[in-house]
Amino acid sequence: LKALHPEGATDPRRFRPNIVVDMAAIEGSFPETEWIGRKLAIGDLLLTISEPCRRCGFTIIAQDGFDHDPAILRNLVRHNAHNLGVYCTVDRPARVETGDAMRFL
Repeated sequence: LKALHPEGATDPRRFRPNIVVDMAAIEGSFPETEWIGRKLAIGDLLLTISEPCRRCGFTIIAQDGFDHDPAILRNLVRHNAHNLGVYCTVDRPARVETGDAMRFL
């Protein structure tokens, strides 16, 4: 998203995720959309990636630290069918700590 909209504030806090995966950018791709159906672990937490996270107009409104930015959603509509991120189902709950590694099973 940052490559598509470099002047925008694509800070993860704008999208209010529960978990953020820190990984190298893959230009021209939203890699999480290819993860649907896969299982992953973060520490002892086990998840199944169930569906893409469809984004709404809330993402464009001004928030603490971010200006109003309609181009955020426009780019998601044009390049990833309104989606950014994924929803998961919890297969085994566990505490997750900042810095825990994510791995596919």
